[in-house]
Amino acid sequence: MRNILIVFLSVILFSLILFSGLLNSYSKEARLPFYFYPNGKIAVSNGSHADLVGMKIDLIEYEIVRKLGADYGLSGHQFHFFAKEGSIARSLSLDMRSSFDVLKDFLPDIFLSLLYFLVAIWFFFYTRDLYIFLLFGSLSSLFLFNFFLLAFHDFLFPFFFFLYFTGFLILDVSFRLRGKEIPSRWFAPQVIFSLVAGFVGLSQKGNPDLFQFLSVNGMYFNVFSAGICILQLVFHTFRNKGNFQEVSKKLSIVLAFFLITIVPFLMAESGSAKSFFMIRPYLMATLILFPVLIVFGTYTYSLVPVQIAFSSSLTSIYSILILTFGYLFGLEFFVRWNPGFLGKHQREWNLFYVVAAAYFLGSLNNKLYKWIDYWSFRNNPKLHTALEELSVMIGAPISMRATINNLIRRLVDALEVKKLQILIPADKFSGTDLRNINFIRIPFGSEIWTYFEDHTEVTITSHLAYGLGIRESVFKFLNQMEVQLAYPLFNFEKGKEVIAVFLVGEKINRKNFTLGELRFLKECTRLASLLIRNYSLLVDEVEKKRIVRDLNMAAVLDKTLHLPELETIKSVQLGYFTLPAVGISGDYLDILKLSPKKQLLFLGDVSGHGLGSGYLVSAVRGIIRRQLGNSSSLPDIFRAINLFLIERYRGSEFMTSIAGIYNASDGAFSFVNAGHTPPICIRKNGKIELRNETQRVLGVLPTDYRILTIHLNPGDKLVLFTDGVTETFDDNEEIFGEENLLRILSLNHDKDAQSLADLIKKTLEEFRNYKEPSDDISFVCLEVSE
Repeated sequence: MRNILIVFLSVILFSLILFSGLLNSYSKEARLPFYFYPNGKIAVSNGSHADLVGMKIDLIEYEIVRKLGADYGLSGHQFHFFAKEGSIARSLSLDMRSSFDVLKDFLPDIFLSLLYFLVAIWFFFYTRDLYIFLLFGSLSSLFLFNFFLLAFHDFLFPFFFFLYFTGFLILDVSFRLRGKEIPSRWFAPQVIFSLVAGFVGLSQKGNPDLFQFLSVNGMYFNVFSAGICILQLVFHTFRNKGNFQEVSKKLSIVLAFFLITIVPFLMAESGSAKSFFMIRPYLMATLILFPVLIVFGTYTYSLVPVQIAFSSSLTSIYSILILTFGYLFGLEFFVRWNPGFLGKHQREWNLFYVVAAAYFLGSLNNKLYKWIDYWSFRNNPKLHTALEELSVMIGAPISMRATINNLIRRLVDALEVKKLQILIPADKFSGTDLRNINFIRIPFGSEIWTYFEDHTEVTITSHLAYGLGIRESVFKFLNQMEVQLAYPLFNFEKGKEVIAVFLVGEKINRKNFTLGELRFLKECTRLASLLIRNYSLLVDEVEKKRIVRDLNMAAVLDKTLHLPELETIKSVQLGYFTLPAVGISGDYLDILKLSPKKQLLFLGDVSGHGLGSGYLVSAVRGIIRRQLGNSSSLPDIFRAINLFLIERYRGSEFMTSIAGIYNASDGAFSFVNAGHTPPICIRKNGKIELRNETQRVLGVLPTDYRILTIHLNPGDKLVLFTDGVTETFDDNEEIFGEENLLRILSLNHDKDAQSLADLIKKTLEEFRNYKEPSDDISFVCLEVSE
C-alpha cells in the first residue's frame, strides 16, 4: 500500500510540474512538421521529413516565413537546410497546432522523464542515496526541459542548469559507486557553475551561436564525466577483484554509462544523416535500459539506509539557494515594473548582482551557520543538557572506567541509538582488562584499522556499500555490527592521529540523525578524545611505574596496606580488608587506639590508583600521625590535609575521606565526612541507618570542617567503605551498587565484624567473576561489644 501511494503521489507531482510548464508556454501557433533547437538543429521529425533530423534550418528564413505567414498563407514556403554533406531546399507548410497537440509528439520523452522521476523517488525512499537520487532527478528534469525547449523554445535556464549539473553528478556518483566519501565542499561550486551556465543561456536567449557553444560544451562535459566515471569504475573493479557477481554488477554500471553517453556521442560525431536518424530511437531504448542496469548494479546494497551527513558546507549551499532566489525575485520585479529597463540593462544587473553576492557571501555564511547551529543544536534542550552533563561527568571524582561507561550510557540515551562502542587498536591498553568497558579491540595494522587511520572524517557505513577491496571489508565489518556512523577520535597533541573510533549504531526508530544530533556527536567526540587520551596516559603511567614497583613496593605497602599490629580498645571488635586495583592502593586505611576508651578509624580515597596515589597516601599518613602527635582535633587534621593538597597539587589531586573517634564512655562516634561514601550503622536488631551528611572534598578549596555524631549501643555495628565496593562491575557491566550492599549487611547483621568483612570481600569477588578489581576497595567494620 505504501509503495502504491508513493508512486501515485509521484505521478501527481510530476503531472503538476508538466502541466504548469505547459500552461506557462501555452499557445496555438503555426508550426513546421519537425522540432529544432534555438540554433536551428532539427532533433525530432515525424512522417516524411524524418531525413531532416540532424540538419540545420535557416533560422532567418524561418522567422521571415513565420511573421509573414498570416498575410501570405501558411503553405508552399521554401526552406533551406544545411548539413556537412551540403544543403537542400524543400517546400513545406505550417500547421496550426496547440500545446497539447505538440505534447502528443513528445510522449516518449515525457514517459522517460516520468520513469527517471520515479526511479529517483525510489532511490530516495528506499536507499536514501542522495547522489544517485540527484542524478536520476537531474536526468528527469533534463528530459522534461529538453521537451519544453524543442517544442516551445522556452525554459533555457533550467535546461542548461541540469545539462551541466548532470555532468557534475556523474563525477560525484563515480566516487559514490566506488565506496568513497564525496567532499561536501564540492557541492557548492558545482551548483554555482551550473547556475552561471543557466543564467548565461537565459540572458542570451536570442543568440543561436551562444546556444550552440553552451549545448555542445555541455554535451562534451557529460561525455567527459562519463568517461572518467567509466575509467575509475573499471580500474577500481579490476584492482580489487571480487567474486563474479560483484564484478558483473560493477560492469553493468560501466555498461550503463557507456551506452547513454559514449555511444550516442560517437554516432553524433560521425556526422552522417543515417547516424542522426538512428540516435533518437537508440537513446530511447538505452535510456530505458539505463535505470535497469543501475538498479541491478546497486541492488546488493539497495536496502541499506543512507545517513546524509552535512558539514559546514551546508551553509554555503543554503547561501547559494538564497542568492539564487534573490536573483530570480529581482528579475521578476524588473519584468513586472519595467520590462524595457531590464532589456537594456540586463548585463549591468547581472554584474551588479554577482559583485554584491560575492561581497555578502561570507557574512551570510556566518549568520546562517550561527542560525543553523542555534536552531538545530543549542536550542535543543535535550542535546544541550546532555552535553553539559557529559562535560561534568568527565571531571567527576570517579574511576576512569566508570566515567567511560557512564559517558557511553548517556550518549545512547540522548541519541536513542541501539548501541555505541569504541574501536581501538590491539596495542592500545594491551595489558588492561577491557571486559567491563564497551571497547572493541582490532589488530593494529589490519586493513580495517588502516582505513580508519587514513580517514579523518566521519565514515557513513552505507557510503561504502558499493566499494570493493578495503572499502568492501570495512563496509561488511560495520554493517555486521549494525553501525551507521564511525567518528574518529584524535590525539590532538600529534596533529590528527586517530587513537580510537566511535561506532554509532542505528537509531531505535530507524530514522536518520538530525543535523543537531550530528553536531552533538561531533562535540562528544572531542570529549571522548580527551577521555581516551587521559585513560591512555593513566595506563602508560601505570605501565612505566610497574617497572620500579618492585623497588618501592615493600616500603609503600608497609605504609598503605599493612596496618601496624592492630590495637583496639576492649569494648570494640574490628574487621576489615583492602584490595588495590594495580598492586599499590590509592585508599588510605588507619586504625589507631588513642586511649583506653577511644578508637580512631580513618578511611580515605585518593583520586586515581597506582604508585602515584600510593605515595600520596603515604604523605597523608605522615600528616595524620604528626597532627595526632600534636593532639589536634579531627577538623584540624582535615584542614591540614586539605591545605597540603591545595598548595602541593593546586587542584590536580583530591581526596575523599571519613574519619571518626569512638568514645566508649558515652558510645558516641564523632566523625568528619569530606565527600566520602556515607557511614552505615547496623543496629542490633538488623535495622540499617545511613548518615548522608557530607562536606567538601579535600584538595579543592579551603574549608572549615565540622564534627557529626552517631550514637552506638552495645551490639551495634558501624561500617565505613570506599566507592570501590559499590562500583564493582560484573561481566555484563552491571554495577554492584549500594542497594546490594545494604541488603547483604541487613541479612547478615548477626555476624561478627571480621566475618562480615570476609563475607563482603567474597561476595565482591564472585560478583566480578574473580577478575582484578577496576578500583581500589576498602571496607572496615567496628562492632560494639555487649
